[in-house]
Parts: sequence; C-alpha cells; structure tokens
Amino acid sequence: MDELAIDARGLSKVYDKPQGWRRLARGAAVTAVSDANLAIPRGELFGLLGPNGAGKTTLVKMLCTLILPSVGAATIAGHDLRQGSAIRAAVGLVVSDERSFYWRLSARRNLLFFAAMHGLHDAAAEARVRQALAAVDLADVAERRFSGFSSGMRQRLAIARALLHQPRILFLDEPSRSLDPTATQRLHDLVRQLMAQREMTVFLITHDLAEAEKLCDRVALMHGGRIQAVGNPAALRRQLRPQWGYRVLAAGGAPLDLQPLQARVPSLRGEVLADGRLALAFEAGEGDGQLAAVLAQLQAWERAVLQIETAVPTLEEVFAHYTRHAPAAERETDSPTQIEWDTDEHRYHG
Repeated sequence: MDELAIDARGLSKVYDKPQGWRRLARGAAVTAVSDANLAIPRGELFGLLGPNGAGKTTLVKMLCTLILPSVGAATIAGHDLRQGSAIRAAVGLVVSDERSFYWRLSARRNLLFFAAMHGLHDAAAEARVRQALAAVDLADVAERRFSGFSSGMRQRLAIARALLHQPRILFLDEPSRSLDPTATQRLHDLVRQLMAQREMTVFLITHDLAEAEKLCDRVALMHGGRIQAVGNPAALRRQLRPQWGYRVLAAGGAPLDLQPLQARVPSLRGEVLADGRLALAFEAGEGDGQLAAVLAQLQAWERAVLQIETAVPTLEEVFAHYTRHAPAAERETDSPTQIEWDTDEHRYHG
C-alpha cells in the first residue's frame, strides 16, 4: 500500500467558449472539474460520490486519458498522464448501461472480439476469455447470446471485458444504476472477490451513498466540479460532531420543569413516554459539555439514567453538509493556462 495507484494534482477541465457563430448556440465556457487532488494507494476501494452533473465522469475520463485536462498533472499506475497508451493498458473501465456489445453474438464471442483489440489472439485469447468469464460467474452461459442476458449479467460481462487485459486499476462508473437489489448485491460481492483475488485498486463512481458506505475504504465527496472532502466514511461523520445527537432515557417520577436545563442546553427536548420514563433528546455540540450538564441535572433530580443513545450523522448528512457549505466551481471562466495540452499524448507546454 506504499505506492500510489492514482496521484492527481490540480486537475481541471474547462470546455472553452466557442468561437464564431457557434458561440450563439452553445454559450460560455464551462468548468466541469476544478483543481481535483487525489492520492489513492494500491489495493484500495475508493469511492467518488456526487450528484449527476458534479463532474465525476469528467474526472474519470481524464484519469483514463479519454479526454485531456486543461490544467494539472497525474500519475496513474506509475505512468504520467501524458503516457496515454501505457495508462490505458493498466486500467479497465466499466460504465453503466453498456451498449457496445454485439447483441447477436454470444458472451464468449463478444469477449474474443474485444480480446483481439488488446492484441490477444488464438489460444491466448481463448484462455483469457475463459478466465474472465469464470471470474464473473458467467462460464456456464458463455455460449448464450448477449441479447438474452439480464441487466445484471450484462454488467458482469462488462466487468469481464474490463478484466481481459488484466488491469491494475478498475474504474466502475455507477455499475449498479440499472440493477435490482439482488443483482446489486451480487455485483458488490463480485467486486470484493476480484479485489481479494487480483490485488486490484477499484475506483467506484456512484451517487448512491449507501453503496459507497458499504463498499469503500475511503470516499471523495464531489459537488459543482470540486472535491469537497476526502476520507473514511466513519471519519467524515466524526468531523461533524456538533451535529451529533444524544437521547437519554431516565426513570419516571413527578413532573419536572425543564426550562432551567434548557437554558444551558438550548436544543433539549423532553418527552414522557407511555410507560412513564423520561426521554431527553439534544444535540451534542462541541465536546461532551451538553451531555455532562444533562446527566448532572438528572442526578440532582434523583432520576436514574437507564440508557444513553447517540445519533451519528449519516453519510448522506455529511454529504449535504459539505455541499451546502462549500463553493462550486466557476461556471463561466477563461481557460486556465498553467499547462496547454497537445492532442499528441507525448507533448505539453508548461
């Protein structure tokens, strides 16, 4: 884990303002991604989270060298971003709603076609196709036409195709978007299995917060073209400690005046439950001062504390916090000029 699989520094993508008469039809320049920085170790399952239009797919296209950045630098699987051929040989990309398979061909013949595009032929191609189909549990339906596959099977075949050239990094762009819960769970199990068996790095792009929290070692939250936060899901939740909450259950008794306690704990809400117990709910705030004040008052009231529960922010609440408080990328701007990339992958001007 000491080597970085992906090291991106200040990547930005600006779609330039069109010139001439096209300018009237297409409008001003658009910044799709602004100053993206990522450091992803080998063997990590990393998630990129964000709503539609956040810039996720544009960022991944830059990392896979499908489009060139306007600004920035990156190293992918040990190769500089300008070494497009070497990077494309080291990464596999799986997108949702796969449409590039041939519907009248079997799964095996589809993969043989794509294997040839990677320079694999004859016995070598057949062996690699068998391995890929077995890895995604499609060996038994290798001769079935693609048109007869379910959505989940098609997605697994897309992963098999991405594995043909034995990539070191696998990009999954919203792989479960069109899948039912059963197929989604099977896909998740497959991803974990592939990571364990092949020691790959997996880069998962999703807008499904539950999926990211379930699968990923770390996540990046992206909004408005910018990466707003990066970290382990649990660590990101802990950063929002002031938004935590407590619920304290205490023994019942005579009616109480909560106003003096509410003066010290403004968020306090009290309720007498059907069985007579007292339930107090309040925000945590910084440190444990609020909880200490409530427990001290209950002791003064001689009310035994029966239970203390904590309510930690969900990843969805964390994402809402960062997208609410962080600025989005500028949507109208001139093209950055730090690096001007040529269409030739081997040259750039600094």
